[in-house]
Amino acid sequence: MKLIKNSITKIIVASIIFPVVLSIVGLFIHNKSSSSIWQAMGDLVVFLIAYLLNRKYFQQRVFWFNKNNMAQQLYTALPAIIIVAFLDSPMLAVSDFKVKYKVVIICLLVGLAEEYIFRGLLIGLFLKVLHNNALGAVIGSSIMFGLLHLINLRSLPIGYVSAQVLFAAAIGILFGTIYIKTHNLSIVILLHALRDMFPMFSNQMMAQAAKTKFSMASLYVMVVFLLIAFVIAYIQLQNFAVKKDEL
Repeated sequence: MKLIKNSITKIIVASIIFPVVLSIVGLFIHNKSSSSIWQAMGDLVVFLIAYLLNRKYFQQRVFWFNKNNMAQQLYTALPAIIIVAFLDSPMLAVSDFKVKYKVVIICLLVGLAEEYIFRGLLIGLFLKVLHNNALGAVIGSSIMFGLLHLINLRSLPIGYVSAQVLFAAAIGILFGTIYIKTHNLSIVILLHALRDMFPMFSNQMMAQAAKTKFSMASLYVMVVFLLIAFVIAYIQLQNFAVKKDEL
C-alpha cells in the first residue's frame, strides 16, 4: 500500500497515462481522415482520466490561473514567448497559411492534457521527491515530458525522435519554470497550443515536415536549445523558494 502511495510511483503512473490512453485510442483509428477527431477525443480522455486520478490518487494542487502580478508573470514568461514567436513566425509567410478552428481546438486540448499532467501534476510530485528543489522538479518533469515522445518510434526513425525528445525536454523546462514561478497553468497551456498549431495552419508546411529527413545538425541544434533552456531556468529559479503551502 505504501508503494502505491509513494510519490515516485505516482510520477510513473502520471507519466504513462498519455502513452497508454493514446495507444488504446490508436486502435480505433482506421483511416487518416478521422485521425484528427480521434486525437482530439484522445487528448480529452487523457485529461479527464488525469483529472479524476488527481482527485482520488495524486492529490496535487493545480494552479489553473493567477490574476495577481500579471506584469511579473509575463516577464517570467518572456523568454518562452520570444522563442515560441520565433519558431512560429515563419509560418505567417507561407502562401497557404490559414487559421483552422478544428486545429485550434485540437491544439488547445493537447496543451490542456499535456500541461495538466507534466506541469500541473508532475512538478508538484517531483517537489515532494526532491524536497522542494524547484529547478530539480522542473528538470525532472521535463525529462518525463521528453521521454513521452519516444512513442513516436512506432512511425519515425530514432534520430528524428531523438531530436523531438530533446526539443520537448527543452520547451518543458521553459514551461515548467513559468508554471512554478507564476502559479498560472493557463499561460503554458496557451503557449503550448500556439507552438503546436501554427505549422498545422499550412498544409504545405505539414507535407514538407513529413518529408523532412533527420540530420545530425538538427540534433546539435536541439542540444544547444536544451542548454539555453536550462540556463534560463537556472537564472530564473536560483533564488526561488517553494513555500510548503503551495504544494
